[in-house]
Amino acid sequence: MNFKRLSIATLQALALGLMPAAALAADETDTVKFIATVPGACTYAYTKGKGESVTMTYNASANTLAGESGGMTATCNFVASATLGKVTKLQEPAGLTTTTVATLKSGETTIATSSKSAASSAKSIANTAGVAKALSVKLDVGGATASGTYEYCVVLTVLNS
Repeated sequence: MNFKRLSIATLQALALGLMPAAALAADETDTVKFIATVPGACTYAYTKGKGESVTMTYNASANTLAGESGGMTATCNFVASATLGKVTKLQEPAGLTTTTVATLKSGETTIATSSKSAASSAKSIANTAGVAKALSVKLDVGGATASGTYEYCVVLTVLNS
């Protein structure tokens, strides 16, 4: 009889010893993070082609030249900013000093301006993500008093973020 009791007690101890540890452990949870970065991107459409050459008009009574690009649209997946670089003189009559003002516009709204001496700082183009925003660059030149060819360059940069 003692032998029976011993063997039943031994079987119970063996059964508890062979139980899987998971049956005795507490629940465990884990958190998994998913991270991604969507790059800022813009697409552009040009009314008169990329790198457009604009013919300026001459006002003889004011000795000024003026011209405006045919425009472009920028569609970005973020609210974009833009800069206008300094107005670069490519050609004008020798010895002449002119003043220049380049204006980045959307419709009649001025976004940024630059000149021969200073580029613009970054300015929001006030677009809505995913919606095309019309932009144009206007150039005004003062002091065009001599006959000859006047040529200038302005760089528009839409900033990616």
